Amino acid sequence: MRRVELLSPSKNAGVAIVAINNGADAVYMGGPAFGARKMAGNTLEDIERTVRHAHRFYCRVFVTLNTILYDEELPEVERLIHDLYRIGVDAIIVQDPAILKLDLPPIALHASTQMHNYDLERIKFLDRLGFQRIVLARELAVEQLKEIRREVRAELEYFVHGALCVSLSGQCYMSHYLMQRSANRGECAQACRMQWTVEDDAGKVVVKDKYVLSLKDLNLSAHLSELVEIGIDSFKIEGRLKEADYVANVTNYYSSRLDEIVGREPELARVGSGHVVAGFEADPERSFNRGYTDYFLVRRQPGLVNMDTPKSTGKKVAVVKQVKGNQMWVDLLEPVHNADGLCYFDGRELQGIKVNSAEGNRLNCNERLSVKTGTVLYRNYDHEFVMRLAKATSTRKIEVKIDVYAEEEHLVLVATDEDGVSVTIRSDETFEPATNPAQAGRVTGQLRKSGDTDYDCSEVEYHGDTVLFIPASVVNGYRRLLLDKLSLERERSRVTWVQEPLNADVKYTGIADWRLNVVNRLSAEFYREHGVETVEPGFEKEERSAGKEVMTTRYCLLFELGMCRKTGKDKVLKFPLYLSNKLGRFRLDFDCKNCFMKVISV
Repeated sequence: MRRVELLSPSKNAGVAIVAINNGADAVYMGGPAFGARKMAGNTLEDIERTVRHAHRFYCRVFVTLNTILYDEELPEVERLIHDLYRIGVDAIIVQDPAILKLDLPPIALHASTQMHNYDLERIKFLDRLGFQRIVLARELAVEQLKEIRREVRAELEYFVHGALCVSLSGQCYMSHYLMQRSANRGECAQACRMQWTVEDDAGKVVVKDKYVLSLKDLNLSAHLSELVEIGIDSFKIEGRLKEADYVANVTNYYSSRLDEIVGREPELARVGSGHVVAGFEADPERSFNRGYTDYFLVRRQPGLVNMDTPKSTGKKVAVVKQVKGNQMWVDLLEPVHNADGLCYFDGRELQGIKVNSAEGNRLNCNERLSVKTGTVLYRNYDHEFVMRLAKATSTRKIEVKIDVYAEEEHLVLVATDEDGVSVTIRSDETFEPATNPAQAGRVTGQLRKSGDTDYDCSEVEYHGDTVLFIPASVVNGYRRLLLDKLSLERERSRVTWVQEPLNADVKYTGIADWRLNVVNRLSAEFYREHGVETVEPGFEKEERSAGKEVMTTRYCLLFELGMCRKTGKDKVLKFPLYLSNKLGRFRLDFDCKNCFMKVISV
């Protein structure tokens, strides 16, 4: 049986539990330090709380240790990994190979996308090295994924939803270059979400003060079946800084889509146990988003960025017909509600409006309006949906069948869950036979009342002709004992990962320069042991210098503007092009043979 995993982000233990209760098979979260989102750290106690909840449903917990590390940090990292193993964390997600040279417990190792898992040869190196899972680059297309799956034995994890980094992961140095805040140290200043001006070598302005590097958000929900067929093992949602309502909505949506796929394939199953009972209908367009794209999965296409804003625009809901004072009459594409937040583009920036009250197609707003007729309105705050999410409580239940027997006037209960785990209890006391056969129905009725436990005991069957008279309170007590015993047996039966020893003989044959991100002695030793003769120090260890690729991206500004050099439509420009704002100036180089754009420090 092949199992697929939905992997959700967790800002903290509370969000992690919300994710699991809405259908996640696994969650990933930061530890006390060394995660690629410095603002999303968690204590060991909170991680342990998450582990306890997740394991009840055979779900997994991964902790991100995916920053590059300095020498003085390595002893603390080693202690932390042992602590994570002790509290039951299923895997750690790592970037710095120095971790592989520490004295590690047998905790599963996942190669972070920050290890630059785009190139097939590098991915094969990590596979032969012995990583249990490789987190693939977001830029990979269908045919590349198929080739990787053919060549690689490790589990493959692939992003399907959330914010996109415009640079190849692990290869962005712009934040550190401009502000000494390294993306590889979890401190990205998001230069890609800033306004930039683009001009050619003659000073001709191509784009002025636009968000030319700010990608829309990824949404591959329409491609899940294809990704499952390719052989992706884990489907990852980005967003370790997102709040519970966002994670609940997006997780629930993708979980439902995966359930539909699994339901059609007899040889396919989910990693986690249980089914979700949700109090809302999921819709990712009602949560934070910058507009959606499927990026490079199918083909290169324009419309990858929203040059007008890096903010959430949400869903298109109306077109303005008339404006008077603080009132607006609109053509509605879907209902607008009281307290909704709307936004629109005024030609320069994204502007916001709060709806005080909505009366059909007339919207009474919180301020005097200057919106032009024909303007498209988007809803970036759906008050009714947010309130519904806040009030809704999703629960996760494991299906259990209970068989009831009377053996020599003893009550015997057998519980078998959806994973095939089974336990039996037999009453110490004996019971008198019931004079009314309807007593069997009363017993089974009490056993179905699983209440606030993890279980759904809707299927209960009374076997045999002997019906015992058992008070309801006694039946309830035995049900509690039965389910407690089942929980203990489930934990004993839970499949755990054990990391196999790494392969010391495999050779690294890829490009070996400063972009390996080596900033400590153990990482340098690692690459030398695997065949790299000269290990250059990483960008963070060098002085600020010109001529370095501070960003490498498959996104191409020329293609986005309809001026791809392969079509000859770039002839009006004098190359090279330059990218600038008040923080800095960079040269844009275009590798048209391989379709990459590079941002070079000058």
